Amino acid sequence: MKKKVLIMTRYYLPSVKGGGPIQSIKNIVDNLSDRFDFYIVAADRDLGDSKQFGKIHADQWVQVEKANVYYTDISTLSWEKTKLIINSSDCQIMYLNSFFDYKFTIVPLILNKLKKIQVNKIIVAPRGQFSPGALGLKGIKKTIFIWISKILRLYDKLWWHATAESEKEHIQKIFGDKINIRVANNLTGNYSSLVYEKKIKKTAGELRVVFVSRIHPKKNLKQAIQLLSKVNGNIVFNVFGPIEDNQYWYECKREISLLPANIKVNYQGIVNHEDIIDVFKNHHIFLFPTLGENFGHVISEALIGGCPVITSDQTPWRNLEHEAIGWDIDLDDEEKFIKVIQECVNLNQAEYDSFSRASFKFGLNSSNSKEDLLNTNLLFLP
Repeated sequence: MKKKVLIMTRYYLPSVKGGGPIQSIKNIVDNLSDRFDFYIVAADRDLGDSKQFGKIHADQWVQVEKANVYYTDISTLSWEKTKLIINSSDCQIMYLNSFFDYKFTIVPLILNKLKKIQVNKIIVAPRGQFSPGALGLKGIKKTIFIWISKILRLYDKLWWHATAESEKEHIQKIFGDKINIRVANNLTGNYSSLVYEKKIKKTAGELRVVFVSRIHPKKNLKQAIQLLSKVNGNIVFNVFGPIEDNQYWYECKREISLLPANIKVNYQGIVNHEDIIDVFKNHHIFLFPTLGENFGHVISEALIGGCPVITSDQTPWRNLEHEAIGWDIDLDDEEKFIKVIQECVNLNQAEYDSFSRASFKFGLNSSNSKEDLLNTNLLFLP
C-alpha cells in the first residue's frame, strides 16, 4: 500500500497566479504518484480573485489529475475546519509549502503541537523565504514572527526541505545546524521528448527581451526596466505575469514612462503554464534580476525554450556564464548587467543560435536527474 502525503499549499491547479510553488507541487505529484498517494488542500480560487474556480467541487476531496484535492474558501478556513480536513485525509505525512503562511502552515503546526491532528512526520518547504532578498521585504514583521516561533518551538522535531545547498545554509542560519534538513532539488516537467526549436530571427542591434513572473518587489521588475534604459539598440521588452502588488506596478509604469524611444515595453498579462515555453521560444533573452529564488522554475523553462538567462546571483542557477547559457550577476553590479544586455543586443544570428542551442541542451540535461528523484522520494519516507 502506498503511503499517503498531505500537502498544505495556498494555491494549486488550476491557479496560474500563485507562481512557482504551484509547479513545484505539481512536479512532485507527477513524478512520485506511483510511490505515494497525494492529498492537497488549497484555495478554491486564484490569487486575488473574488470568485471560485469554475467547474470545481469545493469542501470535498476530488480527483485532480494524479492527486486528491480539497478546495476551500480560505475565509472560512477556521482552526476546527483545518483540523477536520487534515484528519479526514488519514495521511501520516504532512508537507507544508511555506514558512510564513498563517492558515496553511502556522495553524497546522499549532494543531500538531496541541495533538489535535494525527501525523507522524511534518516537512516544511520555505520556498526561498529565508533568502536575504526575501527576508528584507517586511523584514521587521518577519523577524518578530521567527522569534515568536522559536519561543513556541513550533518547528522542533520536524524536517526541512531545502531545494539547494544555498537554501540549506539560509535555513541553518536561522534555526541552527542541528535541525533535520534534506536537500532535494525541485523537480521539473518531463522534457525528455523535446527537441530544439527556435525560429525567432536575430539581427545585431535588436533584441526581444522577456520577463515572466509575478509583479511583486521580490521579482524586481523595476530594476529590469531601469537597466534597459541604459542600453543602446532597438529593444522590445514583453512583461508577463499577474499584478500582485498594485503600488509596485504603478512604480514600474512610472519607470516605463521615462524610457527612451528605442525601448518598447508591453504588458502581456498572465500566461497559461502550458504556453510558457512557447513564450520563451519567441524571445531572445529572459531578464530576471530577482531578489531571491529557492529554485526558479521559470529559469528552467526559459532554458528549455532556448532562451538564455540574465538573472541575479540569488538563485541556485549559478555559473551560467561558464556554461555559456547566460549570466548570474550581483544585484549591486549594475554596470555588469548593462554590459551583458548590450552584448546580447549586438549578437548576430549565428552567434545567437549557438547561445540558444547551448541553453536548451543545458536545460534538458539538468531536468529531473535520478539523484533529484531519489532525494525527493526520501523526503517522504520515515
